[in-house]
Amino acid sequence: MDKTLMKGLQVLDLLTQSPQPMGVTEVAQAMGLVKSNAHRVLQTLVAAGYATPVGDGGRYRPTLKLWSMGARVAGSADLRQVAAPVLAQLRDSTGETAFLALLDTAHVTYVEIQASTRALRVHTAVGARLPAHGTAAGKVLLAFDDAAVRAVLADQDPARFTSRTLVDPAALDTELKKIRSQKWAANRGEFREEISGLAVPVFDAHQNAIASAGISGPTERFRPAAIKKWLPLVQQAGEELSRMMGARS
Repeated sequence: MDKTLMKGLQVLDLLTQSPQPMGVTEVAQAMGLVKSNAHRVLQTLVAAGYATPVGDGGRYRPTLKLWSMGARVAGSADLRQVAAPVLAQLRDSTGETAFLALLDTAHVTYVEIQASTRALRVHTAVGARLPAHGTAAGKVLLAFDDAAVRAVLADQDPARFTSRTLVDPAALDTELKKIRSQKWAANRGEFREEISGLAVPVFDAHQNAIASAGISGPTERFRPAAIKKWLPLVQQAGEELSRMMGARS
């Protein structure tokens, strides 16, 4: 690992997080550097166009070069294309259908599917739109979207699809708070009795849950022991996708 490069990236990260321009002394103290080293790193960032001096007080702020680079990456990145190989690996490691889904207020839309090759499997199509409170993919996203949660909880008569569907606002609220804390959701026959799922959030660089990733399959295979076995694999896929979207570990 190139320690000099890492140090420069860490200082740049520090500047982007500061609401005000930072001086050499502040940077040195925050990073545990001597002032001469901090000054040298800042000057390197200035020379590369990532930072700029502010006034005559020896203070620095980041430039918009990072924003420009990020905008180009975001504009060229196809979320489905990025997710496909990760989901394919998740499918192969679990044997179940792997998916990527987006929240649309009270519904969730599946934007990428890597179908299981098993004879008995879930047939979910790209573009399928399902009620969020009845699916693992939707519940894990509701848990991180306060506005969507309020909309769902405000519904005095949420749809019940099976005997396991959470329709009581208090029970659903409790479930979503638990999901937010543990960062994963399970569904065992809450939308269709024969279908179950497991999902985790995918975060962006601002720690917003922008999508959910997970697996779904026949309820008979989604027993507690299987969920316990598959959860680390689903979490690994979610973390990998989050890193691709710029999230920190």
